[in-house]
Amino acid sequence: MSNDTNETMADSRDMVGAHDAMRREFSALPALIAGVRVRDTHGTGVVARHVLMMVDFLHAHHTSEDDHVWPRLRERCPDDVEPLIETMDQQHAFIDDELTALAAGARRWQESAVAGDRDAAVVVAERLLAPLHEHLALEEERILPLIDRHMTAGEWKATVEASLNKVPFAQRLLMLGMALHGADEEQAGLLRAAVPAVVWHVGRPLGTRFYRTHRERLASASQGSYR
Repeated sequence: MSNDTNETMADSRDMVGAHDAMRREFSALPALIAGVRVRDTHGTGVVARHVLMMVDFLHAHHTSEDDHVWPRLRERCPDDVEPLIETMDQQHAFIDDELTALAAGARRWQESAVAGDRDAAVVVAERLLAPLHEHLALEEERILPLIDRHMTAGEWKATVEASLNKVPFAQRLLMLGMALHGADEEQAGLLRAAVPAVVWHVGRPLGTRFYRTHRERLASASQGSYR
């Protein structure tokens, strides 16, 4: 898309903040799961629910790209993007299968709290990391520049809102706190521009507090490193 109508074009750098949160949280999962004591039903429940929340978070992120980003890029820059989006689709499908397996494993473990189910969930969480990191890096390197050239700021904001709307409101606040955790001033500013004003002004203090409490709860539930 050219900017002949003087529309403001997208600035998709805020996606890096979401990706950083995903990298941090998914990378922590294997040790976090493994660190829960056998038959500790409370700790198992706390960590298993966190796993399921992260699965939902990543699924919402990917389906919003499927619905709002790929069709526009295919229409507006097909020569640049078609083989790349085919790769993105393949990566999404593979990661989605792994997320389905991880969610099923987390639910089994949550019900049993036994070592075998816990360790099986660890295996899937570890197996997911390499393809997820590869996908996020490729998206940042190749897709974000195309978004900024071919989508408007309004279209990009609608994509972000569509992703947020796929999760319950309380979880949206937690996700905002998660993305802000460790974010520098520039990244925080990008996140502020990406979300609705009411979400930012209400959600930033609440989300920061919710996420801090969430991290403390996870650290208490598991002997794995999550500090």
